[in-house]
Amino acid sequence: MRSSLAQVCLLALVGVCVLGQQTDSPRARSAWERLHREPPIHGGPSGAKKAGPVTTSYIMQRLDHFDPQNVNTWSMRYMENGEHYQPGGPLFIYVGGEWEISEDSISRGHVYDMANQLGGYLFYTEHRFYGKSHPTVDLRTDKLKYLNIDQALADLAHFVVEQRKRIPGAQESGVIMVGGSYSATMVAWFRQKYPHLVSGAWASSAPVFAKVDFTEYKEIVSESIRLVGGDNCASRIERGIKQTEELLQNGEYTRVAEEFKLCSDVDLSKALDRMNFFSSISDEFAGVVQYHSTGDIEGVCKVIEDEANTGDMQAVARFVTQGLGSFNCNNYAYKAMVDFYKNTAWDHGAAQSSMRQWLYQTCAEYGWYQVSGSPDQIFGSSFPVDVFIKLCGDLYDGFFDETRVQNNAERTNVIYGGWNPEVSKVFFTHGHLDPWRAMGIQTDLNEQSPAVVIPGASHCADLSSLTPQDSAEMRQAKEKILELVKQWLA
Repeated sequence: MRSSLAQVCLLALVGVCVLGQQTDSPRARSAWERLHREPPIHGGPSGAKKAGPVTTSYIMQRLDHFDPQNVNTWSMRYMENGEHYQPGGPLFIYVGGEWEISEDSISRGHVYDMANQLGGYLFYTEHRFYGKSHPTVDLRTDKLKYLNIDQALADLAHFVVEQRKRIPGAQESGVIMVGGSYSATMVAWFRQKYPHLVSGAWASSAPVFAKVDFTEYKEIVSESIRLVGGDNCASRIERGIKQTEELLQNGEYTRVAEEFKLCSDVDLSKALDRMNFFSSISDEFAGVVQYHSTGDIEGVCKVIEDEANTGDMQAVARFVTQGLGSFNCNNYAYKAMVDFYKNTAWDHGAAQSSMRQWLYQTCAEYGWYQVSGSPDQIFGSSFPVDVFIKLCGDLYDGFFDETRVQNNAERTNVIYGGWNPEVSKVFFTHGHLDPWRAMGIQTDLNEQSPAVVIPGASHCADLSSLTPQDSAEMRQAKEKILELVKQWLA
């Protein structure tokens, strides 16, 4: 279910790049991590006013909500901001996804602004197994069975019930849930499973259809680069990837390794390393597109089209290697990736990046592997779904194979409805540039669940405050959600 090259990310799935030789380093960076992060939210209180204090608390949750004989509990972290609250006002619950929550998300942005206007109380919940919400002692495969959407939604249900009791005057308050990316999927499905506990939900950039071979993702990345950066840029990337593929087919491994500054343990004669290499290259571009703001894609194309590049492959390699900084090489070795993400300790980078947890969820529930199976994209044909299926088996003790991963995605669609989740009072919004919109609701689901695709917008861009720089379509979408929230609360 959301990137910026400078930040740790959270919601898209592809190859991994560990930078530097120490693959157990907590500074290890992956393309996945840049795609899966807390959605950026901009805009705060007007003028010199500072947002009110955000406090951090914990609420006790059952480890297994569906087994009455399992009495184990754990402490779920959440944040709250009551500066605008008037007794009886709505409870705005911003739902955390596959990332560590931060106070900024309820100190700024459109949800903060709506709470200000409507006298609402702001909460930000942290998803089990992410951030500092640790239900188990470690992340061994047998413990991860408690990491799934069913349990996470039950956590939210318990949270709503308890906060209504705790907050003065909130016993009859309306509840508005908001999510971005995977957490947007959660709020849509929460409205389906627990409609009596939520008045309405805003799902920004929500993927709702589970699909193992998510070929559409790289199609939209390619389309967005063409749309914003131009045909020349997209075509040069395509030619550069094709040239790289041809060189490897001819056994020129050393030439490619030198051009892309690969670490010595990357063996491009091995199929898995090659798959991971091409997947990771494509994700360097996807990371920019997914969270594009003005100038981002244009900046990529400026590098790609620079006349100083001596060829197409060199142009792609220059972009991919420009962020190395103090690191001396790109490690796209499949084994290095597996060794890193197999670690089960909470204080290891595998957990702190959220990727051991999120990859498990993809194997167990969603798929969403952004593969090269479509001819309508510019990143070649060298990273099929096979590499992700193998990764599921290698990371989680052989528990997953192709049949099981496929069945798991199908099960999710059966339980939650896939393209027809049968929900009311959910507003689905997507950015047209966002590759995740392909798995989301892009036309009105029903009379009470409208959908909007915002031209020129990227992943979760509409969560930020209204600004004079917003396009007319962006402004209309933000005004629409406020209008709907008022209707839902009436």
